[in-house]
Amino acid sequence: MRRMTLRCALSLAPAGVAAGLVPTAAHGQGCEPIRFTVPVSLGSAGQAYQPPGWQLTLAYRRLFSNEWFIGSNESGSRAPGGSPPVFKIHTTIADIAYAFNDRFRAHVSIPFSSGSFSRKWADNAFHEQHASGIGDISVLGSGWVFQPRTHPSGNISLGLGLKAPTGSHTKTSQFYLASGPVNFPADQTIQPGDGGWAVSADLEAFRQIVDRATVYLSGWYMASPKARSDVTGAPVPAPNSTLYWSVPDVYSARTGVAIDVLPEQGLSMSLGARVDGIPVHDLFGGGDEDTIKRTSYIVYADPGVSYTRHKNTITLGVPWRVKLNRLKSLAEQQPGASPNAGGFAKYLIFASYARQF
Repeated sequence: MRRMTLRCALSLAPAGVAAGLVPTAAHGQGCEPIRFTVPVSLGSAGQAYQPPGWQLTLAYRRLFSNEWFIGSNESGSRAPGGSPPVFKIHTTIADIAYAFNDRFRAHVSIPFSSGSFSRKWADNAFHEQHASGIGDISVLGSGWVFQPRTHPSGNISLGLGLKAPTGSHTKTSQFYLASGPVNFPADQTIQPGDGGWAVSADLEAFRQIVDRATVYLSGWYMASPKARSDVTGAPVPAPNSTLYWSVPDVYSARTGVAIDVLPEQGLSMSLGARVDGIPVHDLFGGGDEDTIKRTSYIVYADPGVSYTRHKNTITLGVPWRVKLNRLKSLAEQQPGASPNAGGFAKYLIFASYARQF
């Protein structure tokens, strides 16, 4: 099962993998977690194991959102300025993996993102912000619990990783007040980084159930010990406001079945479910009660297709949103707080190309 854990733009533009965790009445944001995984690829011959040596993967995710939700209800008319903001985020990741043997491997993932955010501002006009650059680089080591040579039809992999704050979380743009624009970091959802270190735990599992059909399960959780970044929610916060952008935990999980449709031609398909989210409570680090944090979960139907030819594999997936809930963060549960609102994409597009050397 080929997989990559990557980081996209911003402190999670909530996937913000990618997840926009920012928001408040002052300005709207998306809520798609920042990190993402490429579609499941078991290969035409059920090749779950990477052979010893190098593998290079280039992965791409497209996110477009023009819908606004409060909780689980679409409420575009209640968005800032009376119309939903529009988010466009393109993320490309180069993942370099090395398998020491058929059991243990390591990855380095280098993301690049380009995003735009447009909305109606306090000056009653529509303006667009832009931010792009190298994101937060991550490394991951993992290993199969059982010997691959004795478990060709099923296994479990466990991994541990580290994310470094190599991407900027303060790319400057314009914040439009009623009195005019001021320089201020672009919306957090389109920032290349989130401003904090993080550790991640990773799990993969698969089991062949019948000829040509394999069930799969994968998931990861990224935890940041840093409670907040050094950026407030707006250039002119309310009196005595202490709300800064959060550096939140993020998680993702996928499960489903992969089928070798045309084994001799290298064509396989997968169908499953996916959930991405930002929890209300971080594992450690604090900041849950006093930061701008876009807590949410999004459930997708998750179809994908994979084509393998010799040492090359191409995958394509289009997760389609079936359920979401923009949960109230602890700060939003306080009296007089801003509503739990944010923008979510109706669908995502993932594509990847992998080459073994």
